[in-house]
Amino acid sequence: MFYNNFDQVYGEDRWGMVGKTGDPFREERRLKIACSKCHQKPLVIAERNWEATNDDHSQRYQIVVACLNCGFVDEFEVNVGQENKIGRLKYAKIVPTPADLAE
Repeated sequence: MFYNNFDQVYGEDRWGMVGKTGDPFREERRLKIACSKCHQKPLVIAERNWEATNDDHSQRYQIVVACLNCGFVDEFEVNVGQENKIGRLKYAKIVPTPADLAE
């Protein structure tokens, strides 16, 4: 029987297969970005919603984040038009990067 071991692997590739090519923006992860309302850190990723399939067959996702201090909700998109292109937060006007994720 064929067996794959995906220990310590995050993300999905463009076909939904688990692998290292997917984006690291997953639910329950924290971003070291200040809230645009109360200016406190961190923001937590509350939802990850599929939106569409891009022309390069990558999947576009809406990422909804919430402030742990005041509960304010913001959002951004991952794979905007093409794979590995990240959109800005709607209210904070900051482009999150994988380096902004707290360990």
